[in-house]
Amino acid sequence: MKNRQFIKNQVFLVAAGCAVNLVLFFVKLYIGLSSNSICIYADAVNNGVDCAGCIVALIGLTVLMRFVSEKYPFGPGRLQNVIDIFISVCVTLTGLYFGYNSLERLMYPTPVFYTVKYAVIVAATAGVKLLLGIFLKVMSRKTPAYTIKAMALDSFLDFFITLTTLVSFTLCRKAGYSLDGLMGIIIAVVLTVRGVIMVIETCGAVMGKKDNEKCGEARRIIEEHGLECADVNCHLYGDYAVFTATVKGDSDFVSKSKAIKESIGKEMQAEIYFCLE
Repeated sequence: MKNRQFIKNQVFLVAAGCAVNLVLFFVKLYIGLSSNSICIYADAVNNGVDCAGCIVALIGLTVLMRFVSEKYPFGPGRLQNVIDIFISVCVTLTGLYFGYNSLERLMYPTPVFYTVKYAVIVAATAGVKLLLGIFLKVMSRKTPAYTIKAMALDSFLDFFITLTTLVSFTLCRKAGYSLDGLMGIIIAVVLTVRGVIMVIETCGAVMGKKDNEKCGEARRIIEEHGLECADVNCHLYGDYAVFTATVKGDSDFVSKSKAIKESIGKEMQAEIYFCLE
């Protein structure tokens, strides 16, 4: 089934992201604890949360792949939405936790032990995140799943977070140790806002919010093939979409509908069914 292959592609990409984030987590955790830098420590846990999210996603995708059958042609797709909500809540709680810790560090500054070696390693981790983001962005064109697109965006965001962490770590010697707490608060705010946005988006998907972008793209493909489209509805099963379109039939409807189904499958990795007016 095409849906099974689509899920397999996601599993590979999520596993790659998980491996990278796991390595970055341990590297930054070591540096954060060794240097006593709250912002590096927060950045490390940020990577840890990303890794945990990937692990949960892998479990969910594995279940999805096992359940794709004639009885469940799209798998238990809502499970993927539940997984996304779980990850979103984890990100939000992590942001709030580090907001509290960073505020405490800002009020009661403690020494940060800077070394050039640590700074170079942190800079290297930023480069790794940037490369991961580029890789996932390119691959998301072939596997346009929400999970992969979100991971790519997250990697780019983490790249800038790590750069900010590096600047803070470097300037702490001259600007004072309270800067470490201030930058930790900034990272915490970014994490919290990102988590809240993710919660809102995933809850909307679970409640059946209409995806205007997907419906608009499907309508465009239908009309490009010469059928007059009255309405398009989108049914989401995780990342997999199934469209129902109300169209006006004509003498060449059979061949046009077949071409539309092929285009929808190729461009959107989705299925479409027609209702004639």
